Amino acid sequence: MRIGRVLAGTMALAAATIMATSGSAAASVTPRIGSDHTYSGRQNTPSVPLNKGIGVAQYQYRVTVYTGDKPDAGTDATVHITIYGTRGAVGPIKLDNSENNFERGKTDRFVLGLRDVGRVKSIKISHDNSGKKPGWYLKKVTIDVNRDHPKFPCNRWLAKDEDDHRTWVKLRRA
Repeated sequence: MRIGRVLAGTMALAAATIMATSGSAAASVTPRIGSDHTYSGRQNTPSVPLNKGIGVAQYQYRVTVYTGDKPDAGTDATVHITIYGTRGAVGPIKLDNSENNFERGKTDRFVLGLRDVGRVKSIKISHDNSGKKPGWYLKKVTIDVNRDHPKFPCNRWLAKDEDDHRTWVKLRRA
């Protein structure tokens, strides 16, 4: 019994020493959202800007959005995604980067630093119906996270004047 207490005390002392010498190891590994830091999760992995208001970043979600190749399929509206998993949900998150996104026949890629939602089960993708021609034909969405590669086929319009007149859709994992 005494050996167990001594071992536990030694491990606690070692952890405290590591924390003190590294300048708070937890803070350097998982910075809080809202800071100007980035989080890569591993060495040799590009840093991911953290999304404000999400929580602690733990995983890189690589979201790929495929716009269909139909006349007027693209949109300039603001697009958001919500990711639902076995451990909760994150979002809505604005999908935006330095490119002209969601154009006809185009594939857009986004890397998001988000908290772990567990195994991804479904997503909700939507747009705010802004711009001259906001209607959007979404072909599919894929997400790569932590060795999981779920696909979410859509093949429908997100438009006030097409299909069911909604600008959002909830998609289940294929």
